[in-house]
Amino acid sequence: MALHHLWILLLCLQTCLEAAGSDTDIFMVNGILGELVTFPLNIQQSQKVISISWNSKTSVAFVTPGNSGAAPTISITHQNYHKRINVSGQNYNLELRNLRLEDSGIYKADVNVMTSEMITTTTRCYNLQVYRRLGKPKITQSLMTSVNRTCNVTLTCSVEKEEKNVTYSWSPLGEEGNVLRVFQTPDNQELTYTCTAWNPVSNNSDSISAQQLCAGSDLKIFSKNPDAASKKTIYTYVTVPRDTQTAELSIYDEIPQSKMGKTNTQDSKPPGTSSYEIVI
Repeated sequence: MALHHLWILLLCLQTCLEAAGSDTDIFMVNGILGELVTFPLNIQQSQKVISISWNSKTSVAFVTPGNSGAAPTISITHQNYHKRINVSGQNYNLELRNLRLEDSGIYKADVNVMTSEMITTTTRCYNLQVYRRLGKPKITQSLMTSVNRTCNVTLTCSVEKEEKNVTYSWSPLGEEGNVLRVFQTPDNQELTYTCTAWNPVSNNSDSISAQQLCAGSDLKIFSKNPDAASKKTIYTYVTVPRDTQTAELSIYDEIPQSKMGKTNTQDSKPPGTSSYEIVI
């Protein structure tokens, strides 16, 4: 059965492509999941319609004019479209409601019209694509590096479900794509970064303020004065017995400057010991 449906779809597509070669376009039609879409035929009232046959992966519907100006008669030819199809009485446009994702595909309408005592058939082709209406995207951030009160942050924007044909843009920077790298400094704390997700039928946005970037992170602040660090270096002497192996020495002694005295440790070291200078 699946193979049979595939052959119908290929035959429909081939017919539409052949029609496209004879100045008939394939119209793109975008629909929203769960909502209604219209296939425009725009048949003029002066045209005498005999019948319209709709096909897609399967047969869809067969439409004939109503009696004495009544609404067209619709015969649903596949259960998938039961109670979901309506036809406009004025221009025979086909309406398909309660759209499903599986409704996407090629649709073909063979319109039979009486002209000059003969019946002519015109083929109209449509490419229906069904999309979800996008929900609010989410912005996540990861701290890459930080120095001198400036942090390099990567912002990633994503929608809840994996969707087709979704694009992203960022304002006020005008960047495209779902990833944005920001160099955040104290000078631009008033900025707000907004990510907008788009698909062919909808868009939605999320924002994050500059003040939220790097919030709660442990920024590594380095002094701009290269001599500042050297001024905090403390020198001290540690005495050990002579027979102690130098390779085994692993003594690290931090002595606050406030507790350092002016006593010359070289003069007070006991005999029989060696001195090692440890730089902290």
